[in-house]
Amino acid sequence: MLKDKMINDMIVHGYSNQTIRCYTACMKVVTRYFQKSPLDLEPIDIYDFFLYLRLENKSDSTLINFYSALLFFYNIIERKDMMQLIPVPKRKRTVVAVFSQSEIVNFLSSCRTVWEKNIFTLLYSSGIRISEVVNLQLSHIDFERKAIFIASGKGGHSRYALLADKTAVLLKEYIEIYNPKSYLFFSHKGKDVAVSPRAIQAAFQKIRKLAGIQKYGTVHTLRHSFATHLLEDGYGLVYIQKLLGHADIKTTLVYLHVSPNSLLQITSPLEKIVNIKLGMFENRNQYGFQFR
Repeated sequence: MLKDKMINDMIVHGYSNQTIRCYTACMKVVTRYFQKSPLDLEPIDIYDFFLYLRLENKSDSTLINFYSALLFFYNIIERKDMMQLIPVPKRKRTVVAVFSQSEIVNFLSSCRTVWEKNIFTLLYSSGIRISEVVNLQLSHIDFERKAIFIASGKGGHSRYALLADKTAVLLKEYIEIYNPKSYLFFSHKGKDVAVSPRAIQAAFQKIRKLAGIQKYGTVHTLRHSFATHLLEDGYGLVYIQKLLGHADIKTTLVYLHVSPNSLLQITSPLEKIVNIKLGMFENRNQYGFQFR
């Protein structure tokens, strides 16, 4: 079956489960839209479909997902010509939302349960993604080394994230109370089922409102805030890149746009020149033009 072949090829190429689910969902939408198999489509059909997406004001992310899914599908059946009429969609660079440190304090202080306090303190203090916290195993927490092992981050890459001392204290209390077996943060369905990203997002929005934070944000805002606050504290982009798990430092560069404080704290090279006089001139002729 073609669907199975596409899934198997994605597995062979090392695509994450999230990407596989996304691409297969996109192909289902395309099939429903045309009421026939993608095998029976022509390049003009794909053109019309992307025109429809644009007219419906679909987001850049949605366009990129559909483009990537269709490109992968037509590559495996050797029909690369199917995408020839479609320009590669690009994601617009936007300034990301960031909470100030006082807003972080208000947010974490508004957490009402041990579960909320732990999961959101961990997310902010380590900067890990929501998909990574969902997949965290109890065995991934290394209290001795003060590190969190991210077994399979974005793109399937493993890395270590920070385990702050305050977070470690909270986690030990959480583990004693909840006694997790495999997943650190498990679902109400059972300890062998990971908590869903939707449940975490819902809790985040509830706490944000309780904290009186007017600025809109999502769970990912905690990750942005972590990176921005590190940058403002003087840590280099390369270190932040490694902690965030960015494959390309260009992705990390976005935080330069949201952290004007770090730019304003830079000392001009002029300040380091000792033997220079920049006082007012002694007479008007030295200014290089005539006063009226």
